[in-house]
Amino acid sequence: MHGSMGDRLLKKIKSGFGMDEDLKRFYELYTRRRSVRRFLDKEIEDEKLKRLFDVLRRAQSAANRQPWHFIVVRRRDHGELFSKVFTRGGFEGASVAIVACAEPGKAWVRKADSRNYAWVDVTIAITEMIGAATAEGIGTCWVAAIDPAEVKRLLCIPGEIEVVGIIAMGYPAEPLRREEKNRKPVEEIIHYGRW
Repeated sequence: MHGSMGDRLLKKIKSGFGMDEDLKRFYELYTRRRSVRRFLDKEIEDEKLKRLFDVLRRAQSAANRQPWHFIVVRRRDHGELFSKVFTRGGFEGASVAIVACAEPGKAWVRKADSRNYAWVDVTIAITEMIGAATAEGIGTCWVAAIDPAEVKRLLCIPGEIEVVGIIAMGYPAEPLRREEKNRKPVEEIIHYGRW
């Protein structure tokens, strides 16, 4: 599927060709998802957070090991922590930070190369939660610019647990709307049959 054929297929997907309304809404959701760095001064409702936590809980993991832990830090309760855990500005306005942690000792390990899947599993769970947050109208940003050792110290995280990242969450200062993003063309990233 090269050149114009790939372009035509992409246009059909974008136009909703062959999809019912529910499916169109699902795909449209991912055109609205973006990294949010400016938030309104508004709390995320508890019932929405509970739904998002359930998405984390239900996420797939290798061999269903679920080698994850998530620490919920609310700005209203622990505002001083926000300026300490985020090494770059712009996220302190988030109402919630989810500290995503991996427990490698509980994860599935691929025999062929001893690859531990703890970080992969945590990433899957967080990615699913970010999609659900977008559906709820909540903005998110996966923050990797952190000092993991300092985060562990501040939040009393045990030594065997690894901090994967922090997800800043809150209502975005600007609405989540469809926007074009600078992405590689499909033909550059998809390979058929072989590399």
